[in-house]
This record gives sequence, structure tokens and C-alpha cells, in this order.
Amino acid sequence: MRRNAAIIGASAAGLLVLAGCTPAVPAAVDAPPAQETSAVTQTQIDRIVPATFAELQAADKAKDVEKLGTRVGGAAVRIRGVEYQLAKAGDKAAIEEIPSTMQAVYVSADETFPRIMVGVTAAPDGATPVVAMWLQEDVNSDYQLVEWAHMVPGATLPAMPGTAVGSAQLPLDTDTVTPSPKQVVEDYVQLLREGNKSEKAPEFAKDTYRERLFAARKVLNAAAEKGDGSYSDFIDTRMSDTYAMATADGGALVFTPLTVKSSLKVKNGATVSISDADKALVNGKLKDKVTHTYRDFIVIHIPANADEKPVVVAADHHLIKVEAK
Repeated sequence: MRRNAAIIGASAAGLLVLAGCTPAVPAAVDAPPAQETSAVTQTQIDRIVPATFAELQAADKAKDVEKLGTRVGGAAVRIRGVEYQLAKAGDKAAIEEIPSTMQAVYVSADETFPRIMVGVTAAPDGATPVVAMWLQEDVNSDYQLVEWAHMVPGATLPAMPGTAVGSAQLPLDTDTVTPSPKQVVEDYVQLLREGNKSEKAPEFAKDTYRERLFAARKVLNAAAEKGDGSYSDFIDTRMSDTYAMATADGGALVFTPLTVKSSLKVKNGATVSISDADKALVNGKLKDKVTHTYRDFIVIHIPANADEKPVVVAADHHLIKVEAK
């Protein structure tokens, strides 16, 4: 007789729509010079943001990813498409609310490409504000919403230069902050791979993103043991899609996507099972192995004071694929 091994909490580290204490969002700080030096003006921002949300809302209403692509692009299209698929399968909470009202907008100060614009939204009902990132690939391209992540409860965003001046977009290996954005991302990924016992754990302030990933790993390992099987996960950076902006006090905000793959395999004739919410995404027939793939996005604050620890201030964990093989 075949046995079923349930993947308890296969999405236990699922979408991190985090409720609780509302994080602080400081007002942008304009530097003294009167001449505008930012890559995008307030007038342009006032066109980009409404156009983005008009496109997003039209696609959301129709649950049609083909309506995206002008002002919404990149990973955002992939993630929204999965949410539409889940919504059509009956998951009423699948489509995330991303408020169109901005509490603050941060823009690049230079003419290098690609360049970014970052908005911090009002708080959706029952969740924290969303940090949304727009990308402009080149001078002839439109700014597109490509990433978003909810703020971590209790997190505080640093003060940023105002839109008239803009923030310097930093090279990932810059020596203007310690550690560099590249080093911070690499060290944090090492921490995610190794767990709380990692030698990198003391180098970062605590955050709920990794706590939830580690909790899900523990649950899935236990589920694998019950099915005489094994569990593994794979976490990797996407450094080519990582950006850093200088804060008003000389620190940095780092915006980085991650790929997370979570695989469970059972033995001795057992069959894996997954949550009802995930079944609409299954590619293949469930047998003895299932792999969940996530496209995550995190925002890390590197303080200007090297004695203070880098901290994750926003993070989302988006399921984009379920493979049964």
C-alpha cells in the first residue's frame, strides 16, 4: 500500500505579508543646493506612479498578465501572473494589495543606467507598507515596477535625500560603506544557507524573514523524516539585479532578489502531498519528490556607523513554481 507524506507547511515560509507594528518611514531630506540633480523630477514621478497603478489595477481586475508590460515588468510580471493563476483556482487572497499612495519616493541622482526609483506605499489593511522598486534600463525605456516587498514589522527606514537631489546609486563593491553591498548580500545568503548557527549570524540584526525561512526548513525536515525521505533547499543571489542607494547619512539601502528552491523527497513507496493552495501551480504528477521555487526580494539597510549591524528592513517570499519530479 502506498503511503502519503504530507508536506506540512510547504508554504510555511510563504508570502511575508507582515502585520504588526507599523514601520517608520522618514520624510525625504533635501540637501541645500537649489539646482535639481536627480535622474527623475517630481513632475515625472507624478506621471510614473499613477500610470503604473492604472496598468496594475486593469490587469488585476481582468486577472490577465498580458495587460502588463508597459509600466510593470521584470519579476513583477512573473509574480503577478502566478497570483492570477492562483486566484482563478479559487484563492481569494492570492493577489496582493499594493497601495498606490506613496509615503515617500527615493530616486537616483546620476545618469548611469540601469537606474532605480523606490517608493514606500501606505500600509495595506492588515499588513505593513510596501517598498516598491521601479527600474529604467536605458534613456529610451520607461520606468517599470519590477520588485516589491513588505516592510518588516518594527523596521525603520533611514532618512534619504529628497527627490530634487536624489540618492547616489552605489557600485556594489563601493568602499564608502562597510561592509560593501556585495559583501552584505553574500554574507546574508551564507547565513540563510547555514541557519542560525552560521558564523555570519552575529553580523546581522535579527529579522523575521530569515526566522520564517528557518522555521519552514525545520518543519519540512520533520515531514521528510516521517516519509523516510530527505529535504534540501537551495538559496542563491541575483547580483546582476541588485542595486544600492546611498542614504542621507552616508549608509546604504541594498535591494536584492534571491532564488529559493525547496525540495522534499520521500522513499519506500510514499507519495508527497502539497497544500490545496499550491496545487494549481503543479507541473507534473505528484510522486516521491516536489520542489517549490520562490522569487524573493529583500531590502537591507547598511548603517553609516560601521559599529551598527546591517538589517533586513523589507522582504517578501513569492512562490512562482511547483515541480513534481
